[in-house]
Amino acid sequence: MKYNRILCKFKKFYDFFRYKIPYGTKNLIRWFPTIWNDRNYDQYFIYVVLRKKLQLTEDCLRNGCHLYAEKTADQVKICSHILDRLIKDEYHLHAFKRHDEIWGEADFKFEKIEDRPGFSSLHITHENVKNDKDKEQERKDFKGAVKKEQDLRSQDLDLLFKLMRKHIQGWWD
Repeated sequence: MKYNRILCKFKKFYDFFRYKIPYGTKNLIRWFPTIWNDRNYDQYFIYVVLRKKLQLTEDCLRNGCHLYAEKTADQVKICSHILDRLIKDEYHLHAFKRHDEIWGEADFKFEKIEDRPGFSSLHITHENVKNDKDKEQERKDFKGAVKKEQDLRSQDLDLLFKLMRKHIQGWWD
């Protein structure tokens, strides 16, 4: 009985040095750049950490022996691609493309406010806005573009978490 306890402790000690230290060291090296650049104040950093985890999971699945490894790895890769789009955050480019084609590039001018030292007001103009009717239509188009930008981002978030909710229980090797 005493011999079994000693053998069990030796096995735990052996496993710690044989498996846990090498695997833990490998993890530290793989994760170091991501963790080093991590901050706690923005969704961007959550996306970066999640993408890193999904990329490592995809690599593990592709190199594993799971029966449907390729299909499962492809599911993980799709989620990783969606996270890439969320990280790049270029939704405004797509949403405002038509707006800028119609009204021209925005010109931003700051003017100091006379009765409030240290404050400025921002005036945004577009070269194709010629009159009050154009200005009203441009504002309407601007609001539509902002809504489209929000909708594009929401679609990606919804798709990401829908896919994860549906498939994450099968992402193991």
